[in-house]
Amino acid sequence: MIEKYFIRGARFKWNCPSAVTTGSKDGSIINSPPMPAASLVYDGMDGELQGAVHPASVGLTMGKSIPYQWLVYSHGHTTRRMLSAGDVLTGPMSGCLISEWSEKGMRWVGHVGTVESSAAINKKVKSNFGMALPTQARGFYPDKAWSVAEISSMQQKFKVYPQMQIMALVTANGKFYSIVMFKISAAEWCVGGIKAVQPLSAVQMRAKL
Repeated sequence: MIEKYFIRGARFKWNCPSAVTTGSKDGSIINSPPMPAASLVYDGMDGELQGAVHPASVGLTMGKSIPYQWLVYSHGHTTRRMLSAGDVLTGPMSGCLISEWSEKGMRWVGHVGTVESSAAINKKVKSNFGMALPTQARGFYPDKAWSVAEISSMQQKFKVYPQMQIMALVTANGKFYSIVMFKISAAEWCVGGIKAVQPLSAVQMRAKL
């Protein structure tokens, strides 16, 4: 499981895949569009944001490539990807629900692709996902795991405030994590922190959709 590698201050060379903003936006549930997971390569510890965990203690060595699957964020659709193939990363997160469920013997992770600027699209995507949601499904809102004060405290460690993004991680053994990542440059990211999140039940998720 890759969660151990996201220690505070760890830098990674990474071209984070972009969200998909085209398509019908009809709220339908679709398989994650084919998009290879960009290499996530350890690039040393940051000099400004220091953490308490030594990289060697979790097996991080310079140039180490971290394996993961990427779940595309597609505006106006719930994208899904099988979890059996390995840990799933998705993002950026600003209010979308991430869910995990079983269907016909296969385990899936879904990203409910709401769009901040469109109430009409959000109504469709939430309604469709709520109707299809299996009773054993679990989920979480990654952006709710962190307070403004926590993120601001991290940003203040940098001489120049970096862009902040929250990513979601669902591991192959079904654990949920929210990860704060700071974009240092076009292809350089720094980990602010990672939190394990207790999942919501299907009933709780429906109440929030």
